[in-house]
Amino acid sequence: MNPQDILTAFNAAYTKDPRDGLTITHDTEDGKLRIQVRHVDVGGDVHGFDVVAQPTEAEGKSAEQVGRDVAEVVARELAYAQLPAQDENGDFRRIVV
Repeated sequence: MNPQDILTAFNAAYTKDPRDGLTITHDTEDGKLRIQVRHVDVGGDVHGFDVVAQPTEAEGKSAEQVGRDVAEVVARELAYAQLPAQDENGDFRRIVV
């Protein structure tokens, strides 16, 4: 599955969150799309999470469906309003869709 097609579907489905200090970026790693969500709070601490699109062929999902699923996960995680901090290794929580 083409990560660019998933990204296009994500961008079409995701409604941007207006909060200050929030950034959403993307990259590809090993042919998988990774959406990185980061928020810098007023104290300068960085919180966030990564969502990786890694569908299996057995799921039978289209790139459009995977992009919508990723957008739903990002919106749902942001709705909690308490984004996780980095772990002891400096990594952010990783959610695989």
